[in-house]
Amino acid sequence: MSSLNTLGQRFADSLHAASLKAATVVLQEEHENKIHVSGAGRTLTQAYEQLRNAAEYTEEHLLLQRAIHRFYRRTFLPKDETLAGSSGEELVIELTLAGYLQNDTVAAGVVPKINKLARDYFLAQTKYGKDAWGIDVLAVEIEQLLNYDIKRDIFVQFAYDYFLRAIDREKLLGGSDPNYELALFVAVHRSLLKSDPATIRSAMLGRYKQEPLSASYGKTNEMLDGILDSPAVDKAQRFISKHGAALRILSRLIDEEDDVSVLLQSREQFLVAFEKQIIDEYTRIDSRINRGILKSVIFLIITKFIIGIAIEVPYDYWAHGEILWLALAVNLLFPPIYMVLLRFTLTLPGANNTTALTDTIDSLLYGKEQTTRFSYGTSSGFGTAFNIAYGLLFVVIFGAASYGLMQLGFSALHLLIFFVFLSTASFLGFRLSRQIREIEAGDSQQNGVSMIRDFLYIPFVVVGRWMSEKYSRVNIVAMTLDMVIELPLKTVLHLLRQWGSFIASKKDEL
Repeated sequence: MSSLNTLGQRFADSLHAASLKAATVVLQEEHENKIHVSGAGRTLTQAYEQLRNAAEYTEEHLLLQRAIHRFYRRTFLPKDETLAGSSGEELVIELTLAGYLQNDTVAAGVVPKINKLARDYFLAQTKYGKDAWGIDVLAVEIEQLLNYDIKRDIFVQFAYDYFLRAIDREKLLGGSDPNYELALFVAVHRSLLKSDPATIRSAMLGRYKQEPLSASYGKTNEMLDGILDSPAVDKAQRFISKHGAALRILSRLIDEEDDVSVLLQSREQFLVAFEKQIIDEYTRIDSRINRGILKSVIFLIITKFIIGIAIEVPYDYWAHGEILWLALAVNLLFPPIYMVLLRFTLTLPGANNTTALTDTIDSLLYGKEQTTRFSYGTSSGFGTAFNIAYGLLFVVIFGAASYGLMQLGFSALHLLIFFVFLSTASFLGFRLSRQIREIEAGDSQQNGVSMIRDFLYIPFVVVGRWMSEKYSRVNIVAMTLDMVIELPLKTVLHLLRQWGSFIASKKDEL
């Protein structure tokens, strides 16, 4: 077929409507006054943000949201409703100085909207006592107010409609689930957009038209808590992750092209543009992996330095009367070097993958509309012997590494720190490798190098993932930076800006 099918045409129509709406908004904002921020403190603020983002190691598309979240965590500390309800301009100033917003781009009319959101969610958090229902959603809402892209919502709806039709829910879940459609919506967000729980909660609250001060806000959030943690979401997420490569490329395409709705009307032109987007994505992922390796190295060094000063050095003096420099050096240098070596095992897909992705999107948008045939098997038939061998793998690798390090004079504490950082590095490397897996149309093929790599580092990845989940909840390094540097730094810069405004007012009186 050379024309769009029903699903594809509905997608094109929605994108076209979004383009018209965006053009109208741009025209309206051209005539509004913009907020101008003086450059005082810009260099210092941006330098700190780079350090803070390296310490947290979050996804790039979540950095603005996390910065807003940190601002309101400080703002909500005094528990002052008036302060929260008048924080909009200060937020815009801080985000501009930090480099998240371009100067003279935020309309002055946005500030009252931010103030209202901050006040409402402050009251909601005060009432319910849960960050997830208050400040977390507030950060998402304000980010969308400052940097909203309706095309993202259109893409989510398109992907949701496709998988809702294409997936056999009985085979996927092994039964029925009354909340399957909500679980599928969550899984689409997580798998294709890497949305965090706050972003997903905000989107679902929007679908239910829930405001923070509405009577049913609490009950709706309780229901969403159950959905976000449901087994159905996990199953759907794994399934969509495996079969979503072509849709991820489509998402990038609609982000970068001015009007994909026009391209979609010509099958030939669209497929050429889609194939070009795949090639561009290969290049982009290669660069992202390199940046990810650098960020991981910085993250590991910062964290290890803090732990070394706080724990390892004092322990050495207490237990041994001196610093064990070899153990300290190995624990500091090996994980970053290990991360760099992992980079050489990560290879991008080839031409066959490009062809497979193009064929998939061609069938999805222009092919006959019928239920897509997927494999729903959750087990590959591996028996108890493989599970026992997998368990022994953990014991052998950790045991061999421990024995070797003990021969170098490592104590129990040094071993613990070594395995913590090696497991963290392994998991960070695994997350980077997933970027390649996410654009592969089928199951990834392993060569000898990748098989040896996986054999040796999978046990550390498993441990690193467990630690990452715990660490993300209680990030000691990030909390230290927030309390020791960010809070006093941002407070001093705020006072300096106020003093500058006071001096300027006095000059005007002369």
